[in-house]
Amino acid sequence: MSDEYLTHEEMLEIAAQREAMDAQKLEIDKQFDEWFYELEGFVFRSERFWDDFDYAKESKNNKSMVKWLRTAFEMGYYASESKLYGGTD
Repeated sequence: MSDEYLTHEEMLEIAAQREAMDAQKLEIDKQFDEWFYELEGFVFRSERFWDDFDYAKESKNNKSMVKWLRTAFEMGYYASESKLYGGTD
């Protein structure tokens, strides 16, 4: 066991950081739900996803699910890159 102990101030700082991370996680979850259940043309994005998921499961062809993941990754990557280089949200 270590001889080092956290001070009261350090514990308060850690608690504040965790609280901020929890608040950020709640906001991210809210934004994801808004995006996932958004009407996209004539169907909800979630319906399109679950249709692709069911097809991939039944056909044992995972290409459509990898496409979903790749697109989500790319969108996150480009959004992050845009913020880093002074782009807009």
